[in-house]
This record gives sequence, structure tokens and C-alpha cells, in this order.
Amino acid sequence: MNITVVTGAASGIGAATVDRLRTDGHAVLGIDVADSPLDADADRVAWIKGDVGSPETWSQAVQTTRSKFGGTPSGLVLSAARHVVGTILDTTPQQWNDVFETNVVGAYHGIRACLPGMREMGFGAIVTVASVDAFMAEQAFAAYCASKGALLQLTRAVALDYARDGIRANCVCPGVTDTPFFRHHLHSAEDPDSWLAARVARQPMGRLLDPTDVSNLIAFLLSDQASAMTGAMAVVDAGLSVGFDFR
Repeated sequence: MNITVVTGAASGIGAATVDRLRTDGHAVLGIDVADSPLDADADRVAWIKGDVGSPETWSQAVQTTRSKFGGTPSGLVLSAARHVVGTILDTTPQQWNDVFETNVVGAYHGIRACLPGMREMGFGAIVTVASVDAFMAEQAFAAYCASKGALLQLTRAVALDYARDGIRANCVCPGVTDTPFFRHHLHSAEDPDSWLAARVARQPMGRLLDPTDVSNLIAFLLSDQASAMTGAMAVVDAGLSVGFDFR
């Protein structure tokens, strides 16, 4: 039985990933600062309400997979994210640190907690969820762009360091995805309808991503079908980053 930990599991891409992996037969431990949306008695599922930036959360995660599922994680999906709108001058040091604490430090703690068990087993798959903002800048998203670029490079470093241990690490970079995260940003706009229409219009495929578009890719990267992929930047963005001149 595959045991996989998913962060940011209460909503959006994380929640879609939990659903997909359970369908695929994984035992899943979800981690989020929110309460579990799942039935407490659901089969092959466990939940930790906690901050991914805390080492204690990850100690509890490894202990929980052992006690509930009888083993250590062979899969790790790091999709928890935080953002703040603003240029670097608009962003306070505390806001900057908070974004990095979730998006980068949380990934560091998660990988560090799960790697020993993966190395002992001789296999494991790690998928980080960055963004097209890891390689393309977006106005007034300085902290988010910087953190996602750091997450991409962390993933590549882990891929190189542990490839000979049978561990793969890949980074998924989604484009604009219709999640609660996105909807919160949308409703902060002065004219949400126009803001949404502009973002849909700039998509070459003419639509935003659904969280399942991303979770399907994550499930593939965790599977043996992606056995030759490590250190990859897997972009799923409905064509957004293909060119600079669309409409």
C-alpha cells in the first residue's frame, strides 16, 4: 500500500489530490491549518491540523502514518501555499517571512522528515507544487514569486542529491487555477467580473484550470509511470506560458 502525505489538503489542489490518490488506492495523510473536510471514519485517510512550517507537525505526521497505516510515507505532495499581494516595498518583513515559512520552509521540513524513511525503503516520490510564477514574474506578487522560485530550485537540488537512493522529486507549476485561493484574490478586485474575464481571455485554451487538472499530473508523477522523471519542472497552465503575444 502506498502511503502519501499531502499538505494544503483541505481545499483546492490539495483536496483534489487527496481525492485522486484515495481513488488510486493510496493511504493518505492530509495536513492543513483547517479542519478536515473528510469523514473522520473514512477508509485509508488520516488528518493533522497543523502548520507545515513547524517541525512538530512533521514529527506527528511520520508517527501518524506508522500508527495508522503501519509504515512511513513513500509519497509526499507539498501543495500548502500562502501569498500576499504587494510589491517588495508594500510587503512587510513579517509578511515576507510568513510566505516563505509556508511555501519554502514548510517544504524543507516535510522533505527532511520523510526522506529517512524513503531512503530506508529504497524508493520514494516527492512532488512540490510551485506555480508558473516560479519562472515568470507577476506584478504585485513579489514574495509569492520569490518563494515559488525557491521551491522549484529546492526540488531540483533534492532530485540530484537523492536520485541514487531511488527517490524522485519533481515540481508541478500550475497556471491560473480556480481554487478558493484564486476566488479570494478575485473578490478583492474592484471589478471582479472584468478581472476574471481578462484572465480567462489571456488563456490560449480559453479557460482556467480546474484543480483536477493539476491533481491528475501529481498522481502521474507519484506513479511508476513517471519512473524516469526527476528534477522536472512540469508545467500545466492551459498554454499561458507558451508565448508572450496572445490576444
